[in-house]
Amino acid sequence: MNQKLNIRYFALLAALLLSGNLFAQITRQRMIDDPISGASIFRPYCFDESAENSKPDGAGNYKPFYISHFGRHGARYSSQQNSWQHTMDCFDAANAEGLLTKEGQSLYSAIKAIFETHDGMYGELAPLGAVEHRQIATRMYNREKQVFASRDRKEVRCVSSIYSRCLMSMANFTEELSSLAPQLEISYLAGKRYNNDYINAPVENAFFKDADKIIDSLKRVTLKPQVLMPLYFTDVQRMNELVTDAYAFEMGIYYFWAISYDMDFLGLDLTSMIPVDELTACSAVDNAIRYAKVAVSEEFGKYTRVKGVKLLKDFVAKADDALKQESKVAADLRFAHDSAFLPMCALLGIEGYPIYTIEEAHANWNAADVVPMCSNLQMVFYKGKSDVLVKVLVNEKESHLSALTPVQGVFYRWDDVRKLIEEL
Repeated sequence: MNQKLNIRYFALLAALLLSGNLFAQITRQRMIDDPISGASIFRPYCFDESAENSKPDGAGNYKPFYISHFGRHGARYSSQQNSWQHTMDCFDAANAEGLLTKEGQSLYSAIKAIFETHDGMYGELAPLGAVEHRQIATRMYNREKQVFASRDRKEVRCVSSIYSRCLMSMANFTEELSSLAPQLEISYLAGKRYNNDYINAPVENAFFKDADKIIDSLKRVTLKPQVLMPLYFTDVQRMNELVTDAYAFEMGIYYFWAISYDMDFLGLDLTSMIPVDELTACSAVDNAIRYAKVAVSEEFGKYTRVKGVKLLKDFVAKADDALKQESKVAADLRFAHDSAFLPMCALLGIEGYPIYTIEEAHANWNAADVVPMCSNLQMVFYKGKSDVLVKVLVNEKESHLSALTPVQGVFYRWDDVRKLIEEL
């Protein structure tokens, strides 16, 4: 760990110790009013019914003809058993020794049901994830029917990460789209080549150790696992022997709670079983974890931005091809992960995807708002007499690009967007 990062680490620790409950106070009321808002990247997709569908001025002169899309997989089973294994082991041991309180028994029953339904399903698409992608496909079709009704452009090209949750997301999306526009000719690509090229491009993970040290400091001054012990266990002293990592234990409870929203078929509600202050604290910590290791942070952005750059280059290459007079392509659809989506949005300068320090993200950034399950970006291309305009939708909301001036409203010249991407 270099000297600069050491200084930042100790400055962060001192600032957090002085701030006390500052971060909990930022989101506590929202967690009370809307608990799902604290579910970080595990939050199921939620479409804003009030989202606008603007058309360019002089709409008769501009016709939508092509869509370039990237979508994160839909709601899924937890991808990492180790994120909650210690918690499950501790509850199993407490149950075997008869150490569970009434509240502990209720929570144990719930997390055991979640744990058991994950057997053989870690990382797989959940039923809710299939529904989410079908709904997004339907709305895409309804917003831009002209794109999918063209007699000259019938090709839809699809690329997916090799992970089955992404492949299944792609299958559900395109099956729905095909049912609405049967004339479409849909092709599919998947493989390590495409992962490495842009979908899930490898990054240097050496920075993870430095990131973990910052996250560890956040856990120690934000979480209060000692609050949970007497709530769930009758013998705290004995449980202190069984719980070898109290912070991992508390975060494990949080991960069971967060993923329960994706496991909607279980009909479980864990919110009332966990103190809101600790859910709020865990949410803030997990936001920082995601930001540190996936988003474009000030500390480690030089590593994570690689995925966004490669993905945006693919947007340019495919758009160049689709803009050819003889092109038959109506849409390019990509299905992958938050690890590419977050850097892409940050590099485009989209609101909600700022370049923060990790401690700023811990205080101010909420992953559930900007990168829920099924998060997506769509570029809709409109051809005019002498130029091409682009509208950018992020999670199906019209979005501005902070580095560019729109031609009108939310519409940008493709040449300007293309130049922005090339300069990355």
